[in-house]
Amino acid sequence: MAIAKAISLHPSRAATVTERAPKPGRLLERFVIFEIVCQLALLSGALAQFRIFFRTGVFALSIGLLLLLPGRGRLHPAAKVAVFVLVLLVLGMVNPGVNSALSAAAQFAIYLAILAPLFWVSRVRIDLPEMRRVLSLQWGFQALSATVGVLQVYFPGRFQFHISQVVEGNGAGYMSMLRFNNAFGEMVYRPMGLTDTPGAAAGAGFIAVLFATAFLLHERRRWMQALYAATMLIGMAAIYLSQVRVMLLMELICMAAMVGLLTLRIGRGGLRRPGRMLNGRRLMALTGLMSLVVVLGFTWAVAVGGTAVSERINSLTASNPGEVYQQNRGQFLFDTFENVLPQYPLGAGPGRWGMMAYYFGNPDNNRNPFLYSEIQWTGWIYDGGIPLVFLYALALALAMRVAYKIALNQRFAELGALGALVFAYDLSALAATFDGNYFIGGAGLDFWLLNAMLFNAAYHTFRTSPGAVAEARR
Repeated sequence: MAIAKAISLHPSRAATVTERAPKPGRLLERFVIFEIVCQLALLSGALAQFRIFFRTGVFALSIGLLLLLPGRGRLHPAAKVAVFVLVLLVLGMVNPGVNSALSAAAQFAIYLAILAPLFWVSRVRIDLPEMRRVLSLQWGFQALSATVGVLQVYFPGRFQFHISQVVEGNGAGYMSMLRFNNAFGEMVYRPMGLTDTPGAAAGAGFIAVLFATAFLLHERRRWMQALYAATMLIGMAAIYLSQVRVMLLMELICMAAMVGLLTLRIGRGGLRRPGRMLNGRRLMALTGLMSLVVVLGFTWAVAVGGTAVSERINSLTASNPGEVYQQNRGQFLFDTFENVLPQYPLGAGPGRWGMMAYYFGNPDNNRNPFLYSEIQWTGWIYDGGIPLVFLYALALALAMRVAYKIALNQRFAELGALGALVFAYDLSALAATFDGNYFIGGAGLDFWLLNAMLFNAAYHTFRTSPGAVAEARR
């Protein structure tokens, strides 16, 4: 098992390590709470003058922890690749195509902040209960956001927040595409949830459903099981109401991937204590619940959102899924490899696209003007060409491989379930790179935080269990 090589420890020393092991840190919980506070602060009109602080606060904190947090730990395998990514971006600053030195430096800083959890998370001891608490914080906030999103369609204007100026800047035509008539004949925006972007409740619903699915596997309390099932239903309704078809497809694929991994783990047999709670019968019940939630969520969403919801979802089956993608995002992928890549095989220079160009670029530089990126692959080519595409893809592959190996471990049932959750989450992130610029904002930071946390928890779980170490080496 690859994960065993990364966290190998001689069994004879494991007991000593167990005795001396420090208590798990709560830093990640505080980090996620700060992230939630910053997101909520963006919704307040009274704090509008501090918006730049709340938009950049989490990234600044991530860099600060990288530079100031003491200690050392076992690094995630993707961390080495991340170093090469950052070195490549530094070299890219001397690219003659750079728009401005400031925007290039800002682009490097955002990459650094997003990749930083691969390094600083390893300096904090994390066990399974701590990882569960962090995931519960994220699930709770996203479940609340999805709930608010559903209420925004039920009660137009009552739970509405100010829309982002960046979104409004796209013009009246674009804004009209973000509105629809609900089942009561009232014009509403696609649900935003606890964000300032119409349709963003789909992302909240995605997390609410996926995380609740993993939690249900090992939850004994009936009232919590009911709560997780309810948030799954609300999350699916939020996805349908947001009319973000790619998010619906990713949810279905990720749930199938999670169930498939857990089925494979059970099929390998020999689940022993404390893994007895996961068995074929329990997994079948969860699969049935997933199917029920998908159907009921759609029924509920149509009852609230009207025909606009059903027509949008039905368009997925009106033609071949590949054709649907090609008619929407596929054209950007085609243009990326047909035109952008041959033009910038070694990159156009960091900071020529996105928010860093918007805030720090030089609009008067006609020689190296701003560029436009609709999907992440285009952005990677702009920032570092073929080398950056290769390196970042390799980092993603390593993250998925680690999560996959952890998901198949036979000793710790909950660790395996969380590994399956992270693998499914990683799969959705990979898919999201074909739909938007996923790894240039908060979503990318959360991705590496989650993967680094899983690896850290697995490392300490195996390290402090002699039986687990011996078994992992087989």
